[in-house]
Amino acid sequence: MKTIKIPALFVALLLGVSFSACDKTPATPDQETTIEEEINLDMEYGGLDTSDEAPGFGDPAMINDFSEDQDVNEPVSTDAETVADMDDETIPAYFVRVTWGQLEGDSTISEKTDFSGFAELNKGTLAVLKTIRFEDSDHLNLPRESRQRVDFTSIVSVHYDGILLAVIDNDDSTDAEGTLTLSMGSWSRTFTFAELDSAEYIEEVDALGNEVSIVSRSREVRPFAGGFLSGHWITDGNGRGKFKGRWINSMGTNAGHLKGAFGTNKRGVKVAFGKYINIDGSFGGLLAGEWGYRGAGRNHGWFNGRWVDQDRVTRGSFKTVWKTGRPGSGRGFFHGRWMKKETSTGE
Repeated sequence: MKTIKIPALFVALLLGVSFSACDKTPATPDQETTIEEEINLDMEYGGLDTSDEAPGFGDPAMINDFSEDQDVNEPVSTDAETVADMDDETIPAYFVRVTWGQLEGDSTISEKTDFSGFAELNKGTLAVLKTIRFEDSDHLNLPRESRQRVDFTSIVSVHYDGILLAVIDNDDSTDAEGTLTLSMGSWSRTFTFAELDSAEYIEEVDALGNEVSIVSRSREVRPFAGGFLSGHWITDGNGRGKFKGRWINSMGTNAGHLKGAFGTNKRGVKVAFGKYINIDGSFGGLLAGEWGYRGAGRNHGWFNGRWVDQDRVTRGSFKTVWKTGRPGSGRGFFHGRWMKKETSTGE
């Protein structure tokens, strides 16, 4: 597979955020205890420790389900001008992760849905960094005719597709407000560049349960300071459940995996705790936060909080949106972004 040319500013980011650990030796798949079952919602950080783990928590299904997104190698996204502008901290840039289809997965879906469409800017440069779960006939429509637009062909059924975009606001010839228009199948929406600083969005688009989810963030001033997280949000139907997924850097590369549980503690607070590990299984961070519902229903909501290092020092924050799967499906979906905290040492 060809790899995208990465600006020097982001090279180390591809290695993921890493903290050395700590409390005990790494678990092996045979020794592993399910982290979600260990969590006590009334204890600090759910009672989790900061040990290393086996890669993917020793769970082959996790590694398979949350595999690496596909690199994109096309001229507009990799030419010298784009690379230079992405490496220039004075130029505003935004990372936008868009997924569409059956976000939680549904093996009972037999009908195919055409989500073919486009992403288009009114100014600047649109780089495509990754395609997500593209298979069979799914593809970018290349060559592109414009630096502001990319078209794609996407047919989904039981799963979802997606793309990771970089919006580079490098056009100083106009004072017009920048916009990104996303159109896929019957769904479309336009976002201003200002909205791309912190978009968190899930919307159902048809009777089959297909949805669109968008999470975006501005390019960090400091390198290696943020990215995305995505995975399954699984409820037992009684306000308790578990989550598991990927910790992703801004360039769309897997930096690690995470697992956790959520529910209501004895004080009546909706809390969630989890653990993040790097790709090699080394400890990354403990997650602690609160969650809640959005709207009148109980199948959509939010989960926000902070993550700490092995010394329980806060290293950053995260914000996600989630939806539950169909009753009894054992599946669900969350999508969010993480940020690394500014420190006095300039880390």
